Amino acid sequence: MPKGPLEIAGYTVLPLQLPPVRSFPKPATHYLYLHPHEPRIPDPDSSRSLFLVNVPIDTTETHLRHLFGTQLSAGRVERVDFEGVPTKKRDIAVVQGSLSNSKKRKRVTADELQTQLENTKLPSTWDRQLQKSGAHAIVVFADKPSMEASLKAARKASKDGTKIVWGDGIEDRLPPLGVERYRAHDRLRYPPRADLLRAVNDYMTVFHQAEEARAREAARKVQEPDEDGFITVTRGPKNNSVAREEEIKELVEKQKKQTEGLEDFYRFQTREKRKERQNELLKKFEEDKKKLEEMKRRKGKILPE
Repeated sequence: MPKGPLEIAGYTVLPLQLPPVRSFPKPATHYLYLHPHEPRIPDPDSSRSLFLVNVPIDTTETHLRHLFGTQLSAGRVERVDFEGVPTKKRDIAVVQGSLSNSKKRKRVTADELQTQLENTKLPSTWDRQLQKSGAHAIVVFADKPSMEASLKAARKASKDGTKIVWGDGIEDRLPPLGVERYRAHDRLRYPPRADLLRAVNDYMTVFHQAEEARAREAARKVQEPDEDGFITVTRGPKNNSVAREEEIKELVEKQKKQTEGLEDFYRFQTREKRKERQNELLKKFEEDKKKLEEMKRRKGKILPE
């Protein structure tokens, strides 16, 4: 009876040999589970994607491109979406591309700019990200035949027991792990001033564009007729900075009016406390005066009138 590929619950099991390291010189076998990507809500990329489970913790996009393109000699990988990474990278890239080419771009909405704003980050302090133990990834291929050829090649390698060394041949293309990774992290904790300025400027540029887009959308909504067909007449558009200054002034005046009574109350309290303190001092002075008079009387001295 011919031996078939290893399968568990519909997943193809692909054994991978992890290369030895100093801390663990004996080679170990890691099992990668593959399955056609079948999400509950299909998207245009589902038919040409593979769902990978239990990827090694040091997995990078370079590893998976090398695995399917070179070691299995099957399909061409377009991109890899790892667990915990937003899957709307292409939408963000489209927004960034449209912003860079202002002449040919169509108007970007405030929501799209807000999405780009949320994904704008400072320079990373790690030169290589590690995956969680047992994490999954979605590998999107150039087309459906590439995905099917890759899955077929993985099943054949599992059936034949082909030895696949994880990351063999790409060691020099990836940042090192171990102590060197933490040394690099210590250096990246203090990025160059130019990189910080570039990140901050990019953030502020998108922030102002998002503010302008919100103002345009708000002005457009004001000009739209309501259910009865009427349009609300306003004083006209205002500059954002002027409008904000007026709003701040109104808030300050409103706050002053709300605290007018409280200020009088606090002054009244201060005045009453001052009076109480004066009365206590006068009372203590009279008591000390009586004590002094009593001491002089006992000594036989006549008190002056």
